[in-house]
Amino acid sequence: MQEKHSVDKFLTLSTGIRIPTIGIGTFVENQYVSKGGHGEVAAAVRTGIDLGYRHIDTAWMYNSEAEVGCAVKDKIKDGTVTRQDLFIVTKLWRNFFSRDEVRNAFDRSLKELDLDYIDLYLMHCTTGLRKFSNNPRQHYPDAEDYSPYFDETDYVDTWKEMEKLVDAGLVKSIGVSNFNIEQLERILAIARHPLAVVQIELHPYLSQSDLLQFCKQRNIVVTAYSPLAWGGQPHVKTPKPVALNENPIITRIALKHKKTPFQVVLRYELQLGVVVIPKSTNDKHIRENFQVFDFNLSKEEMEEVASLNINYRLLDQHKYAIKSY
Repeated sequence: MQEKHSVDKFLTLSTGIRIPTIGIGTFVENQYVSKGGHGEVAAAVRTGIDLGYRHIDTAWMYNSEAEVGCAVKDKIKDGTVTRQDLFIVTKLWRNFFSRDEVRNAFDRSLKELDLDYIDLYLMHCTTGLRKFSNNPRQHYPDAEDYSPYFDETDYVDTWKEMEKLVDAGLVKSIGVSNFNIEQLERILAIARHPLAVVQIELHPYLSQSDLLQFCKQRNIVVTAYSPLAWGGQPHVKTPKPVALNENPIITRIALKHKKTPFQVVLRYELQLGVVVIPKSTNDKHIRENFQVFDFNLSKEEMEEVASLNINYRLLDQHKYAIKSY
């Protein structure tokens, strides 16, 4: 008899707010162009909401907040959902980490989304960049070496400004992204409001087991971006592994359960207790990504998938200038 591994459709954050365990990612790999709700991101979000997604992940840096906002407004207007049904996440980009910029940056995101509040606001990474352009849409300097542009603002001070957004009732929960254990400990040591979520790259080729364990012990929910190890620019100096949907271990397990390989990957991550936010603008894939609550992976299958870890990163952490203070 196969073991049952219960996976909830929601987890409860340390703030008491419920977060859906699967969301839809909305990163756009091009320059910002407002499409008035007629772009592929808005279409994907509308499709996702119709299929049952209630967690939508965006960011200022993704250039997708306005499209997300249009889609959300449409689905509220047609009665599919209420605002309270949805869990909207956006992020503070590194150009705006200084204490006098945090509120302005948040207000810009809130305006783009056309919402009254945000469910979860994340600090996008650990190290800010000082002002290098009058265009808030220019995310990086026109330079190969970013070090001359590093902002010496301590992310602890940035966190304290984010806490003021909670005080003001504009944000329900706050968290961080692309932080390591040492950096999380510095936040936890001074936090007035709970550090509710850590969003990190996580997939079978990058298990992040130590960080995952650290967060579980402290009631911090982990959200996995790039949960299918798809896209990005490899950072680790190792040969690129076979795509997860072609990996023989994954495909064998998928065949057994009559599921797609990517459904197996998402199920594996959900059974780890991780929230996942796969990105797609393909209606078929959006639907398939959500159909992961009707089967279970055995202990042996979980161990087989876990054995695929090779610490392979898609995100170039060098660009995020991970450092300690």
